[in-house]
Amino acid sequence: MSTSAGVSAGERWHGMGENDTITTKQRRFLAALAGARSVRDAAEAAGIGETTAWRYLRDEAVRAELAGQQSAMLQVATRGLAEDLAQARAVLMAVMGNEKASPSARVNAARAVLEHGLRYAELVSLDERITALERMAGDERTN
Repeated sequence: MSTSAGVSAGERWHGMGENDTITTKQRRFLAALAGARSVRDAAEAAGIGETTAWRYLRDEAVRAELAGQQSAMLQVATRGLAEDLAQARAVLMAVMGNEKASPSARVNAARAVLEHGLRYAELVSLDERITALERMAGDERTN
């Protein structure tokens, strides 16, 4: 069945048109989901049923929007952590270089710098390797 606007009842039901956008209710649910402890809690906060919430989460456009929101939140958190890491490193370096600090405090600070520096190097290496593998997998798909 089609309406005068050319949108079928099924498309209205799923909140989808030709442009894969999400509805206001879906956006409200995703906003609630960001701060909720569960899908049930998010559904209640958004004023929808839990079954509807799970149906929304199966929708490609909703999942894409959720992934984008999660990515944005992760970027904000990462920027904050980067600032915190710089401050933590400065504290460790100050303790490590402070000849008035106890030897155990200086050793602990040096150990923390070394351990975390090595861990960071491992993560950078893994990221580079994963990026290369993803690039190779993408190349194989296009050939």
